[in-house]
Amino acid sequence: MGIQRYNAFIKVIEEKSVSRAAKQMGYTQSAISKMISELEKEWGIPLIFRNHDGVEITAEGKEILPDVRRIIKDYARLNYTISALHGVTSGNIRVGAPPSVSANIMPGVLKKFTVDYPNIKVELIEGEDTYIAELLRRGEIDICILPESLAEKYDSVNLLSDPLVAIIPKDNRYSSKKHFPVKAFEEEDVIRVKEILDTDIKRFLDDSEVRPKLLYEVSDVNVMLSMVEKGLGVCLDYELLVTPLRYNVVVKALDKTRKRKLKLCVRKGEGVTPLINVFKKSLIEYVKNS
Repeated sequence: MGIQRYNAFIKVIEEKSVSRAAKQMGYTQSAISKMISELEKEWGIPLIFRNHDGVEITAEGKEILPDVRRIIKDYARLNYTISALHGVTSGNIRVGAPPSVSANIMPGVLKKFTVDYPNIKVELIEGEDTYIAELLRRGEIDICILPESLAEKYDSVNLLSDPLVAIIPKDNRYSSKKHFPVKAFEEEDVIRVKEILDTDIKRFLDDSEVRPKLLYEVSDVNVMLSMVEKGLGVCLDYELLVTPLRYNVVVKALDKTRKRKLKLCVRKGEGVTPLINVFKKSLIEYVKNS
């Protein structure tokens, strides 16, 4: 966590903006602000101040900036040396992930990983859960992220929990309410992606005795969210799909909580090679600190 705070400090200064730094690093704006605040509290000095042009470095920040840059370089060199001792200075890793993870987590992970391990090539394969699980079963990928319901056949560790949410237009009658009632999916026009049959979502609706009023089936998640933005309906999906929020929609918690557990999986009984292990550790650390 310490080195990421240093990286956040440098990136905020370079970008002169907390929001741009967050986007570059793949974190939320609040996470970057928290990192800077933690450094200021730990060191007992102000590091940045805001003006009409954005963010500027303080006089105290300028004094320690060269030392922070040196620490970051030394840390990268240490990682590379340790990697060399484990024989993982170069190689290829094939990673499978569902679209929401590929779009909203993996860019930040890969950006940091390629800095730490510039000679390791990561191939990212995107697809729906059952497709990714089959690729892992056949040995066509080395590691992947799957929901708990599909992870049982593999050696796995918990990665994150992702709640189901309602994604609704700004002018929807529930936009100002605390929760979106699950029963309202029977009354509202519902949009979903037709290629993806998410058994967890179907099971949730069945358990809630809700038959959604399906109006549109589309072939792409971005099309679905654009249609919600235009007021054509609502959708039920996971929060990660809209994190960060790039559409002018409202993400609303449900009145009945349901979360999916996403797990990091490798083939059972094959162990984890040093090459896969460094990527696994990087991914877990990134998610933990996001």
